Amino acid sequence: MREQNAQLLSTPVIISIVLLMLALCWLVFLYREKMFRAREAQKTAIQQLRAANFQHQLEIEQIINYFATSMGEQTQIDELLWDVCRNCIARLGFEDCVIYLVNESAQMLQQKAACGPKTTAFNIIVDPIEIPMGKGIVGSVAVSGMSEIIADTSADSRYIIDDAHRFSELTVPIISNRKVIGVIDSEHSKKSFYTAQHLQILTTIASMLAHRIERMYAENSSREKEFQLIRLHRDLAMQQLTALRAQMNPHFIFNALNSIQQFILQGNADEANRYLSRFSRLQREILHHCDQHLITLDKEIEMLTLYLQLEQLRFQGNFHFTIELDEDLDADEIRIPPMILQPFVENAIWHGLMPKEANRQLQLRFFPKEENQLCCIIKDNGIGRKAAASLRKEQSHESKGLQLVNDRLQLLRQQYQQSFEAGIEDNTYEDGSPAGTTVTLLLHIGQ
Repeated sequence: MREQNAQLLSTPVIISIVLLMLALCWLVFLYREKMFRAREAQKTAIQQLRAANFQHQLEIEQIINYFATSMGEQTQIDELLWDVCRNCIARLGFEDCVIYLVNESAQMLQQKAACGPKTTAFNIIVDPIEIPMGKGIVGSVAVSGMSEIIADTSADSRYIIDDAHRFSELTVPIISNRKVIGVIDSEHSKKSFYTAQHLQILTTIASMLAHRIERMYAENSSREKEFQLIRLHRDLAMQQLTALRAQMNPHFIFNALNSIQQFILQGNADEANRYLSRFSRLQREILHHCDQHLITLDKEIEMLTLYLQLEQLRFQGNFHFTIELDEDLDADEIRIPPMILQPFVENAIWHGLMPKEANRQLQLRFFPKEENQLCCIIKDNGIGRKAAASLRKEQSHESKGLQLVNDRLQLLRQQYQQSFEAGIEDNTYEDGSPAGTTVTLLLHIGQ
């Protein structure tokens, strides 16, 4: 009997245990199902987030590529700035966009381009303003070099009203070579309008803009140097022709031929032949070297000697000249601009020596001054510059030879970036009376 009762009692317990175990299994199954669905939902959310992020990056890349292409089509900085402003409105949905550039001398930010209520159809800013560095949100960003998003401008004391009050602002610096050269500023009428995506896009645009401006400055500088070089070559060509005309001027040729005529009329055929021979040699040398930028010092001295001998014959030996060459100079190797000394020599003879009564002396000295520099001294004992100027004024004579050679020296300095200088000093005796002049030329020499 007891055994039967025990079996009857154990049966419900067993059933309860079985049911409890089944319930636990069911709960475990539901829990695992819930966890599985949660993981699947999480995976789906991650995939959606990745897809959204991918779409976000794709949109950013498309916008950046558009800006890059558009910037590359611009050739002037002003056109570039206006193009960026227009594209910020059209591609990013901004209401207002202004680009400032830094004026370093005035320490001000100047509005250079804009798109929105402040502009017209002709790329003109209505009532442009200037903002001091460090003032307002724009000035603060220019000083700090850090971008700022202002969700509510009414709560920011730095906000400066331009044409109208707007409630949100995005300001990004334009940085070139670690230096702020400008600012891109955008405002919107809605609070908290600008997002991190807007900041990312505008920061990239500002970087691209800085790089493009830097390249444009370099290209413009290179182009300007090319123009300067072209102008320099043109001026050099003109100066070469002018120098040739100065050496073969009508007065010199007329006087030379007139002197030959006088020798012939006097029956002095030997002097006439000697003068004509030297005159033709000098003109042949001038024509031969007129298109050369540099000639040897030896050749320059040869032409100067011919010229001085002609002048001696013309004035019947009424002045004497000497040419001294320092022993350390190799005249065959040193190269200088051709006929650079002749105008000073001519000026010394005609305006310094000839008005003097007697004992007319002219000295020419050549010696090295510094490395690759030749010093040329032209010294006369004439009447001096003051008296010569009075005579020229009375005769209404205007000499352009010295001005021509000064112009040549200036062009030579520009071309070779070396020293080409000329200075004139008045010489005096102990009693203060004029004792002539000394011309000192410093020439860069080539070898």
